[in-house]
Amino acid sequence: MKRIRRIVAWVLAVVLGVALVVGAAFVVSPVPSIMLFRNAFKEGHPVEPPRFDEVRRTVQVTRDQEYPSSYRRHTFDLYRPRRIPAHAALPVIVWVHGGGFIAGDKSGLSTYATLMAARGYAVIAMNYDYAPTGTYPTPVVQLGQMVSHVAAIAQRERLDPDRIVVGGDSAGAQIAAQFAAVQTTPGYAESSGIERIAMRAPLAGALLFCGPYDFTRFTDANAPWIQRWFMNTIGWGYLGTRDWASSPQMRQASVVRHVSDRFPKAYVVDGNAFSFPDQGRALVSALRSDGVGVTSSFFPGNPELPHEFQFDFAHPESAQVWSATQAFLASVAPTPTPATAGQ
Repeated sequence: MKRIRRIVAWVLAVVLGVALVVGAAFVVSPVPSIMLFRNAFKEGHPVEPPRFDEVRRTVQVTRDQEYPSSYRRHTFDLYRPRRIPAHAALPVIVWVHGGGFIAGDKSGLSTYATLMAARGYAVIAMNYDYAPTGTYPTPVVQLGQMVSHVAAIAQRERLDPDRIVVGGDSAGAQIAAQFAAVQTTPGYAESSGIERIAMRAPLAGALLFCGPYDFTRFTDANAPWIQRWFMNTIGWGYLGTRDWASSPQMRQASVVRHVSDRFPKAYVVDGNAFSFPDQGRALVSALRSDGVGVTSSFFPGNPELPHEFQFDFAHPESAQVWSATQAFLASVAPTPTPATAGQ
């Protein structure tokens, strides 16, 4: 009996020790929490739009090309229409994927990139390094590197480097918006420490889906504990400091506070459940107060439209967003390629 008690006591001591070690790991580093939350960003199977197989056949995709960068995950996929008018150069959409600054992949844009390419655009779905290795402002810098690379491959790929639209979803929308602000807001590049890149022409537009544009809103002490845990993981992991809530990086990354009248025309979208519609509306308000041409799609009330709903065509509202996206793109970067049937 004494031996059994000793064994039980030993087992309990080991379990307690492991629990203490694991608990300490969560306290001293954001990495364990990042690894847990990363699983939540695994891609589901959203419903494709009607006749999508027909649309897909009109598009060619070149996958896993590289753009120059010293950071990790510097690959991109290029979507283009199979038929391009002679001597035409395609307007370019550079898209940044979502994933909470800790996860995600360029493949998540495959359906939307195909739709946009079938409308006559060259669509670049890019990867970038994310937390814990790709801390702020690495993804914003990499977006600049990708945009710079467009000029380098323009002649070979028949791209128009003077007509570039940046876009993104979720975390990617924040990254795209911050890049646009760095390029256009006087003094912001210097204060943020993010170098402005040389471009022959200003950005033609910005497509911003379900993004967080004000990090100061992530410090609500009354939020549910799981939300506070998630936001602390993102803040600590991406901004690179445990005291992220009082850091200068948080205010620099709150792009809604750093826009100007030079910001490109924008289309801002969000749902109404488990997303950032208030931040989207705040960005729209800030842009409009600066005289920027901005359109938006928000859906207060029912039906419930979750974060990233626009990629799932099971929602009728997703078709509305896609129609509005086409109209926005046609207004800021008209394409020489006729629309393909089935869209």
